[in-house]
Amino acid sequence: MVKKIGAAAMTALLFMGVISGCSGKDKYSDIKTTKNDSDAPRLFITAKDVSYDEESMSDKYLEFVFGAGKEFCSGSDENLMISPASVFFAMELAASGAQGDTLDEMSAVFVPGATNEEALNYASDYYRQLQDSGVIKVANAEYFSEDFRESIYEDYLEYVRENFDAEIMTGIDADKINAWVDEKTDGMIPEIIDGSDITPETVAILLNAIAFDAKWEEEFDKDRIDEDSIFTNASGDEEKVTLMGSDEDIYFETDLATGFMKYYDGDDYAFVAILPKDETVSANDFLTGFTADDYREFIDSMSSEDVKATTPEFEYDYENRDVIDILEAMGIETAFGDGADFSNMASTDAFISKIIHKTHISLDRKGTKAAASTAVIMTKNAVVEPYESSQKIVCLDRPFAYMIVETDNMTPVFMGTVNSING
Repeated sequence: MVKKIGAAAMTALLFMGVISGCSGKDKYSDIKTTKNDSDAPRLFITAKDVSYDEESMSDKYLEFVFGAGKEFCSGSDENLMISPASVFFAMELAASGAQGDTLDEMSAVFVPGATNEEALNYASDYYRQLQDSGVIKVANAEYFSEDFRESIYEDYLEYVRENFDAEIMTGIDADKINAWVDEKTDGMIPEIIDGSDITPETVAILLNAIAFDAKWEEEFDKDRIDEDSIFTNASGDEEKVTLMGSDEDIYFETDLATGFMKYYDGDDYAFVAILPKDETVSANDFLTGFTADDYREFIDSMSSEDVKATTPEFEYDYENRDVIDILEAMGIETAFGDGADFSNMASTDAFISKIIHKTHISLDRKGTKAAASTAVIMTKNAVVEPYESSQKIVCLDRPFAYMIVETDNMTPVFMGTVNSING
């Protein structure tokens, strides 16, 4: 547990992967499901008796977080924000029903080095940890077509409802799914899919959504808010922005970057700013090369210092409709084709045909609002004043990276880059 250092109080934000599908009552008791009479072991049943070391598992998951950051940032120059947690939870809904090579590959990517049982348990425990924090709203849901719903195994549905609070819906309707996501993300993500994402072969859409809305533990001083400041973007152009000054007392510094941490009200989440020392690099290029080991070194460099921090107000949306390409590059292959094995979910063969990830962030002088949603679609087969030299200065007036972390173990729930304030 990261404790408060000095006068600063720690709070963390982080965000979301809220999902699910909307109105319409849960027809769990109205539609016939299938009992799994197979002799093959269902991992979600046997996993319940398997324990794991929480610190070790969180460390393994961190490899996925920064591996995903690298893949999302690679070749992109836009402002980016992802919620590794949202992608993780949505995919774990699918992994709960997988086995064979499909499950092995998913576990190896999301929690490298863990057994399948450990990975499943860690996913459900991590979900519960975020949900029970009272700061982040997390929701999961599964929409099934009428025909496919009848082939879903009862014990699979019981597992995802018990361990991920997944709402089960029958009927795949884009308007209802989008309305649900809009509600669960407090209007920050009004739409996750469109009509073209649903085909006659679509049999299931697994969803996660996260919403975060937190005030700063200590607001920015009104006398240190400059609405006529300059941010030099990744192209070298100057943009007129609002910069906000604050006194912080958590400082980071490695050979790669400097940074600070600013707490959110409640002491459970915090904003971590990471400013590259190389002033010529874009935030995305920096994060592409920033590994889990680099992050651990950065966090381990934490010290109690008098930090003069300067932060811009910013707001943007991010969307990636090619998450499958990213996960394939990280090592998941069989889940996305005819060789997919989701036989612990249903008696009907299906594979993941598309994954959509959307996020929103708004950071200003009052606090931060952020949201994320992930849809897994399954298809059946066929300028600042100088300060004393004794003080540390971190001025985010050029491209930077950031994390929204839970302060218990400093795991990023959300990570992003700012290359331009005005787009």
